[in-house]
Amino acid sequence: MNTAETTASLPVRPRSRKWITAALMMVMVLASFETTITATAMPTIVGDLRGIEHYAWVATVYLLASTLSMPLYGRLADIFGRKRVLLFAIGLFSAGSLLAATSTSMTLLILYRALQGLGAGGIMPVVLTILGDVFTLKERARIQALFSAVWGTAALAGPALGALLVKTLGWPSIFYITLPAAIASATILIITYHEHHQRAVSDEPLVARLDVPGLLTGGIGVTALLAGISIWSNPGMFWLWPTLLLIVALVSLLVFGRLEKAARHPILPPSFLTHRAIGPALIASGTLGVAVFSLDTYVPLYVQAARGGDAAAAAATVTPVMLAWATSGIVAAPLLIRWGFRKLAVVGATLVVGSFAALVICDVVSAPLLVLTAVLFVAGFGFGPSSMASLLSAQEAVPYEQRGLVTSGITFFRNLGGALGIALFGTLFNTLTVAPFAALAKDKPFTPADLLSEHGLANLRAKEPELLRAAQQLTGHALLWVFVAMLVVALVQLVVSRLLPQRSREHVTGVQAEAAAV
Repeated sequence: MNTAETTASLPVRPRSRKWITAALMMVMVLASFETTITATAMPTIVGDLRGIEHYAWVATVYLLASTLSMPLYGRLADIFGRKRVLLFAIGLFSAGSLLAATSTSMTLLILYRALQGLGAGGIMPVVLTILGDVFTLKERARIQALFSAVWGTAALAGPALGALLVKTLGWPSIFYITLPAAIASATILIITYHEHHQRAVSDEPLVARLDVPGLLTGGIGVTALLAGISIWSNPGMFWLWPTLLLIVALVSLLVFGRLEKAARHPILPPSFLTHRAIGPALIASGTLGVAVFSLDTYVPLYVQAARGGDAAAAAATVTPVMLAWATSGIVAAPLLIRWGFRKLAVVGATLVVGSFAALVICDVVSAPLLVLTAVLFVAGFGFGPSSMASLLSAQEAVPYEQRGLVTSGITFFRNLGGALGIALFGTLFNTLTVAPFAALAKDKPFTPADLLSEHGLANLRAKEPELLRAAQQLTGHALLWVFVAMLVVALVQLVVSRLLPQRSREHVTGVQAEAAAV
């Protein structure tokens, strides 16, 4: 038998709440920065460490680690307390950041980014849980709006700050930059945040309460799937290994499905997938993740490797997307009340489809980067309404007791979609470029990483202009098909958005909707 799990939080002194809120904001900045600050720096990093064929894995492994660990952190916070779990996540994230800055190869960078991701997976869900503990329901709406503004500002500043750091202090500085905030926030939480609650009491073993079998089989399945997809196109890779990985993925995910049906505390209840409102919202969130993270990964690569721009040019192209996303909630929030979930989601998805269609055209005609920036700005305005509609649709379909679970599910699907999209499109890019790049490099001192290195690019411009032109055209052609694939996924998002329920609830306030936009 289980004893009811109760929480009896005592009031927190106003002075302490101010310090706790400041600390949580700094923690939120860590998570927000890390998702955008590395985007514009990645081409430069790849140019230095020489591993363009592993480009996609640097972002994919971070997303994978953070996504798979999110449900576990939420459950651990309920069992062991928020403070200890959040401090552990901050420490793990900081250790991964410190190690990533010392990377001497792409393999080490990928390994350390995975460690970063394992820490990042605990930041967002535990921070939001602490806000729910410390603030009353009435106060929480105002605080959520404040945190949304902080998230949007940090995400907006990330690409530009990344470009500035790369040009002035070198790429390792993008990993060092988060360490002072991590140390400061952890120190403040240790001193000022004291939990006063009755711990959960249960006679069930910890393994059952954490759904460890589900976590293991799901993690193995998703990891094997991403690995099998990513290495399929690697030169010299025997076909047997990716095939075996995909078989392992299929078996693990089938076992995961059976375990979740029988689990008392499943990390992903199967009933969510078949629910009239939640199922489409989860799929829409997954396709949105593909669009967001693929844009953030492959557009900077296009600007630098295909168009000859530097990190600053890549940042100038991507930054307005974050600006549009951060501000779109202001416009979308009242529309949600007026239109309902479905219409708002369809409008957002339509903006994304139009933007990605124009992105394909920009690649074909080699449009000026200013035009490309304007095109992507439209996608940013579509991301906010799409995210808002899918999240609030799912939340409104469940009672209070399941709202945290369904919210983590929406976040899980968005990050998982991003990881799968980056891996699939990375495989597509490698398939289209590995052999042609090898032919270009025959009898010439050239590697694809030269396109992303300031020194290598200058050398090619001076000594091999024809080779440079051919390599850039090849990269642009390969990324054209990546952009076409992104457009296809956006069209799927548009179709799925039409399956969301139409009705809206009056108590979904404008402030809550703005917070949901991010």
